[in-house]
Amino acid sequence: MPETNPVISVIVPVYKAEETLDDCVKSILAQTFADFELLLVDDASPDRCPALCDAWAQKDPRIRALHPPKQGPGPSGARNAGLDAARGRWITMVDSDDTVAPDLFATLYGAAERSGAELVICNSCRRLPDGSLQPHPAEQCFAADTLLDEEAFWNAFNTPWISQFTGTAHRLYAAKLFDGVRYPLGMLHEDYYVLPDLIARCGKVQCLAYTGYYVLQHEGSITATARHEVRLAMTRGDIHRATYFLSRGWYDRAEGALTDAAEFLYRNKAAYDLRKPGHRAEFAAVKAELCRVYDVLAAQKGASSLKLRAAALRLGLPVFHGYTRLLAARRA
Repeated sequence: MPETNPVISVIVPVYKAEETLDDCVKSILAQTFADFELLLVDDASPDRCPALCDAWAQKDPRIRALHPPKQGPGPSGARNAGLDAARGRWITMVDSDDTVAPDLFATLYGAAERSGAELVICNSCRRLPDGSLQPHPAEQCFAADTLLDEEAFWNAFNTPWISQFTGTAHRLYAAKLFDGVRYPLGMLHEDYYVLPDLIARCGKVQCLAYTGYYVLQHEGSITATARHEVRLAMTRGDIHRATYFLSRGWYDRAEGALTDAAEFLYRNKAAYDLRKPGHRAEFAAVKAELCRVYDVLAAQKGASSLKLRAAALRLGLPVFHGYTRLLAARRA
């Protein structure tokens, strides 16, 4: 009899997670929805994690341990290897230091079936090292179940809900959304970068007023140890988002995303050690790409005000910041 593919593929990139992996896997195996496969993707972890992945694969037939070659810093390569191996019609991802509620998969899948959404997102909350849960502020969480189309999603993106919209976890994706889409290698916050590509393929996005994903807060996380790289990755994500908006003819949204990117670079410049040649070159490349896309926006929209902003940006981030503040003061 041919093997039946699971409904959901769960992808867990594993790197330096000796202390947390068991709790993560146990919480996944405790799901009330059992029709899933669990892909533990060893991201060339230098500790005992490869052996732990293999040991878990021996304990449950739904678990597969993958050991792809390392494809650069960050979890992108591991996520991509999981996507390549996944057999489910739906995809969800869990970080190896996080845990999930027992009804997470059932809740996400049930919402997808009822709404017809191709992406379902729920609330997450923080889990402290002592195991206690620390919810996000209420204004940052979905207070009611909400169904969004593509435009409504981006209208809501710059609200306090943004903390739930970004990331790869606490969501269920239709596997077809990843057809032709993979995470960029060597980039942190790779999830923020690919978000426009995934949303462009969605007919509906279902947001749930349900909290079923618990993010462990600890000092060893990527965002706590790679400040320079994280900030530049966020800026690249804003530029990519602006390019996507340009392809839709959404000029105001594109301008907003580019202004966010420029202001973010300006505010965080002190975080980049520009004495290091590598940092200096990367910063210059991101700024040059920002200028290029701003020029494209100015040319497509044809507004003289945008052309002046693009020129100010080319003169430097302080000039752009001062010019935009001046314009804001005049409108006030």
